[in-house]
Amino acid sequence: MIIGGMGPAFADESGPQANPVGPALTAPGADVVAGSVTDAPGADVEAAPDGDLASLPEDLALPGAVDGPDLDEPKAPSGRYCEPGNVARITKNLKNTMAVKYSTFVRNNKPYAVDFKFASKKSGTTTIGTSVTVSGETKILFLGKIKAEVNANASKSWTSELGVEVGGKAKARSTVYGDYGIMKENVRAYKAYMYSNCEIGRKQEMTVWAPYREGWVLK
Repeated sequence: MIIGGMGPAFADESGPQANPVGPALTAPGADVVAGSVTDAPGADVEAAPDGDLASLPEDLALPGAVDGPDLDEPKAPSGRYCEPGNVARITKNLKNTMAVKYSTFVRNNKPYAVDFKFASKKSGTTTIGTSVTVSGETKILFLGKIKAEVNANASKSWTSELGVEVGGKAKARSTVYGDYGIMKENVRAYKAYMYSNCEIGRKQEMTVWAPYREGWVLK
C-alpha cells in the first residue's frame, strides 16, 4: 500500500463552537468500502504523509450540495415609512463548497481491501468574503443575514485544526483521496440604499461566503 498526500476548527465569536468538525463526506464513486468510514480509526493504522500541497482548491464541490431556489423580494406596503440607509439582502442560497487546507491520498495495490487513516497536518484560515469590494461594515451586515436566514453556524473567521483523523477501508487495487478544509456557506446577494418610502435604489449584486464548519471529503 502506497500512501502520500496533498487542516477541525475554531469559530470566532460570531459563530457557535459546538461540533465544529462535521462528519466525513464521501463523494459518489469514491473507492471506499461502504460503511467503513470512521472518525476514530485504529491506532495501528499508519497515517498518510504529506504530498503536493502546491495548489489547493478554494471552492471544492461538496458531495450532494445543490443550489437553493431564488428568494422572493420583500414587498413594502404602500405608504409605509422605512428608515433610510444601506440594506443587505440575500436573493439565492447557493451550493456550499470547501476551502481545502490539506490533501492526501492512499493507494492500495493489494487484491483485497485494506485499512487507511488520514490526519489533517496543515491548517489554514477562511474569512467571510465577497466577490466585489465592500466595506467591513457591509460584510458584517451580510454575516448577520446569513446567520439569521441561512446558517446559524456561519462565522466571520474560521481556522482549521490539526490532527483530525478519518479512516476506512480502501477497495482492492484502488486510490482514495482525502481533502480536509473549511466549508463555506455561499449566497447570492445585493447591497443597496433604501429610501424613506421603502423603495430600493441601485443594487450592487455579488456572491457572499462565510465559513461554518470543517471536515473531510473522501473521493
